[in-house]
Amino acid sequence: MLFVDLDGTVVDDRRRHHAAYVATLERSDVKGVPIPEREYWFWKQNQGRVDDLIRRSRVFPTKHELYRERFEQLLESPDYLELDVLRPGTETFLSRVYTKTPIVLVTQRRNGSALEEQLDELGIRKYFVTVLHGAPDRAALRRGPASKARGVHKASLVRARYKIPPSESVWIGDTETDREAARSLGYRSILLEGGHRAKPKLIKAAPDRVVSDLSETLSELLPGGRWQR
Repeated sequence: MLFVDLDGTVVDDRRRHHAAYVATLERSDVKGVPIPEREYWFWKQNQGRVDDLIRRSRVFPTKHELYRERFEQLLESPDYLELDVLRPGTETFLSRVYTKTPIVLVTQRRNGSALEEQLDELGIRKYFVTVLHGAPDRAALRRGPASKARGVHKASLVRARYKIPPSESVWIGDTETDREAARSLGYRSILLEGGHRAKPKLIKAAPDRVVSDLSETLSELLPGGRWQR
């Protein structure tokens, strides 16, 4: 079975993230100074800490939690979801793999109905046997490394759906969170460049493979590949 992350892996959500970031900072109850999109993504891909980004955007300390709430509300709203596009080669990858093994989509999206609607509009819902979604509790994120907490949470979504999690599975994502989820479940992990993390951070997470494109995984995932030998 194949488990796949959504944002940054299947869809390119960079425009949506930056647009929601700018709109949040422009709110009268938040008030911050946005940085350009290129700088924003360089920061996120190499640093990854949201608190640092908020401080860099000159948001008053007492407004940090409000920023998070407002940003999350905008990020999954229909107008902003329309900014997402499929990453190159994604549909070709899914169409070739889904007939060979079940594909489960696992995402930390909060809004299930908006998620399903977007998958239908992008024409990819048919490729997933199951869609698992849900965001971790914020208190859990503050108790330790956020990437580990998020990874454990994503793994818990799988365990909640499958009382006996499938064995001999592969997890494909684009961050150290996906590596942690795969590690928790005992799955092979493949991390994709060009998403939410820069390549050095992906390598540091120590997945089984780092690839630049989903098509690079086909030789491993299709019948006769290393995963199925």
